[in-house]
Amino acid sequence: AFIKNISEDCHGVERQRLMDLGFVPGSLVEVEVSSPFHDPTAYRVKGGLIALRKTQASKINISPA
Repeated sequence: AFIKNISEDCHGVERQRLMDLGFVPGSLVEVEVSSPFHDPTAYRVKGGLIALRKTQASKINISPA
């Protein structure tokens, strides 16, 4: 999927951290590894592998690739 934006509910340090990790509009993101209960899940974005909890990932709006 492609990242559309980060939710307005996410701001401050948390928003900046996601953007620093590569979760910026237009970036391609793919699920790479999912834990048994899907929390956390590892995502491939901009060549890196980043694990996010559901609460963090839910703040990233995506569109199908």
